[in-house]
Amino acid sequence: MTSPQYTTDYDETLSKGSKTSSTRTTDETSFSIFWASTNPASFWDPVAISLAAQRHFKMSRTSRLLALVNLALADSAIGCWEAKYTYNFWRPVTAIQLGSADGNDATAGDPTWAPLLVTPGFPEYPSGHSCVSGAAGRILSHYFGEDTPVTVGSNAMPGVTRQFQGLTAALEEVKSARVFAGIHFRTACNDGQVLGIGVADYILTHSLLPVDDNDNEEGEQ
Repeated sequence: MTSPQYTTDYDETLSKGSKTSSTRTTDETSFSIFWASTNPASFWDPVAISLAAQRHFKMSRTSRLLALVNLALADSAIGCWEAKYTYNFWRPVTAIQLGSADGNDATAGDPTWAPLLVTPGFPEYPSGHSCVSGAAGRILSHYFGEDTPVTVGSNAMPGVTRQFQGLTAALEEVKSARVFAGIHFRTACNDGQVLGIGVADYILTHSLLPVDDNDNEEGEQ
C-alpha cells in the first residue's frame, strides 16, 4: 500500500468513483451502472448467440460455443474467489475512509467518502467482473476475432445497450466501470482480466476438444 501503483489507483478511485464525483462523466456513470445491473452470463451469452447467428453457426457449433463461454465464466469465478480470500484486500470504501492511517503519506483519507454503487460484501482483489468478462471475451475473440463489433444489452435495463468496435474495447469498459463505480481499484481490474484470459486459454486447449482432427470447426480463429 506504500507503492506508487497503489497511490495512483487510490487517487483514481477517490476521484472517479465517488458518489458525488465531479470528474466522472455522465456516460461513465451510465456504463458503471449498466455493467452492475445483471450477472455476467446475462451479458455474454446473448452476445455469443448473436454473433453465432450472424456467422450462421449450426446448432451444434453454437452449443459448443455456449458451453465454452459458460465453462470459462464458472472456472474464472472459482479462480477469482480463491484469490480474493487469499489476499483479502480491502475495498475502496474502507481504504479511502481510513486513508490517513494506511502508512502511505501520499493517500489522503476522507472519512465521509462513499462510492457510486453499493460495495459488495467480499474482498476487493481481484475484480470478479473483470475475471469472468475477461474469460468470456477471450472465448468469443477465439471464435470471432478481437475486432468484431459487439452490442451488449442487459436484461435488467431493457432497451439500453452498449456498442463497441471490438471485444477489447468492451473489456476495457468493464474494468473502468468497476473503478468508476467506486468498488474497485484499477490493479484489481487489470489483474482480474489477466486471470480470466488465462483460464479461457487453458479451457480452449484442454476442454470440450474435438474427438479427432476431422471434427475441427472450419473458420474458428
